[in-house]
Amino acid sequence: MIEFFGDPRVLWALAIVLLLPIAIIAAGETAERLRQRDSPMTRIATTVRRGTIPLIALWALATGLFGLAGSNVIVRVIATGLLMSLAALALAVLRLVIAWWRDRPDTDTDAGRGVPQLLLALPRMAVIASVGWILLDGVWGVNLSAAFTALGVTSLVVSFALQDTLSGLASGLLLLSDPPFQPGDWVKTGDLEGRVVDINWRTCRIETRNGDLVIVPNAQLADSVVTNYDRPTKLHRVVVPVQVAFSNPPTRAKAMLLDAARSTNGVLEDPAPAVHVVQIDDPLMGYEVHLWIDDYRLVPRVASDFGSLVWYQSHRHDVPLPSPAFDLYTFDGVATAEASRPSRAEVRRRLGNSPLLGPIGEDALDRLADSSSTARFQSGEVIVDRGSGGRDLFVLSEGSAAILAIGPDGEDVEIAQLSNGEVFGLLGRSDQWAYPLEVRAVEDCEVLVITEVGAGEVTSRTPALAAALNQLVTIRRRRISRVMDQITLQTAERDPAGQGADQT
Repeated sequence: MIEFFGDPRVLWALAIVLLLPIAIIAAGETAERLRQRDSPMTRIATTVRRGTIPLIALWALATGLFGLAGSNVIVRVIATGLLMSLAALALAVLRLVIAWWRDRPDTDTDAGRGVPQLLLALPRMAVIASVGWILLDGVWGVNLSAAFTALGVTSLVVSFALQDTLSGLASGLLLLSDPPFQPGDWVKTGDLEGRVVDINWRTCRIETRNGDLVIVPNAQLADSVVTNYDRPTKLHRVVVPVQVAFSNPPTRAKAMLLDAARSTNGVLEDPAPAVHVVQIDDPLMGYEVHLWIDDYRLVPRVASDFGSLVWYQSHRHDVPLPSPAFDLYTFDGVATAEASRPSRAEVRRRLGNSPLLGPIGEDALDRLADSSSTARFQSGEVIVDRGSGGRDLFVLSEGSAAILAIGPDGEDVEIAQLSNGEVFGLLGRSDQWAYPLEVRAVEDCEVLVITEVGAGEVTSRTPALAAALNQLVTIRRRRISRVMDQITLQTAERDPAGQGADQT
């Protein structure tokens, strides 16, 4: 009895008799359940039940039960069928994986772009090549060395004859394995710009804006610089140069160009349009307008629509554009500078419009006008710096400004708004003042700057002016102290532990 079960053939026979029906029944039940669910894996289970399991049983009978050698023709035929069955299973599994990969939901920036068919075919080609190698070399014992030697010589001859074609194929493989663009992307290579229609092994098809289809060899693409306007995102900045007349203040010209940009159809609000000064050259000022879009094909239309709107906006904002007509004249810099300055009478009139300086009398206004000069400031520009040690007196003649101090948290705190005719610069006369102040333009301003010497001379001769200036300084000091005390109290209420105080 022991000798009977000790015979390996008996064990093989028992394994075939017991395990084969169980495996066939299990595979059949699995296939039926998958079929009822309409599962794509039904074909795999059917292949296992009808092909793989019977072939494994035949191989076990031939080698284990009957003891046939691996070189026997019957064993080789069975092994060939078994390997082809396993290859079919592997290809079916790969087909499911590839279908899932191709149809999977994608949320990144490449959503909706197809996977190159060559990349999807490479795993199947690898399985087929591996099975063929095992069959020829391992099962049938074919010596492949001589065949590969002859193939190598033949390949060398063919490669020399078809080196351009093979170079294109290699470039195509590289482009498909690591594509710098996908079908649907807008690209530029050399002087060619267009939308990618298709990529294959040898060429890339690009449709230009003129509706023409240009076929570019992959070898040429591999050796050139390619700009992809749809990667990493579809955001693209359109830069449009614009020139306006030099006489226009930059703030007004920028406002006009921004209004035109925001009104252009297709321009995004985020990122917002921006305007930059790039040229300062009388009689022209050069600007660059940055417009952001999310569809590159709109570039010509957006640039055209923006240019049209600039013309209309320039009239509404009273910002003249350059005229092609010009006059030839001899430029006198000194005379031009003198002509651009306001006359003494105009300066005196502006000083007289100040509520503080108007009542001081005609002679005092004349002396202040002789010591005054004009200066223009852009919105947001500092007129009086905190670190300034000057003692000049300022009169705001156009625009508006604000007096700012540094709060307990280090942020700017607005102390007072300044309008036309108001005087400032007085607090700089005290070196012991606890709060460093600055005056900043809220909108474009024109300021009359009275020198320290001229202001001191008139003040010493005009007691009423001196008293009014001292009263103005006292009022502003009290206002500053009151505002700063309120901010300090609010900070302490928000931070009762004293952390805000430690920061100051």
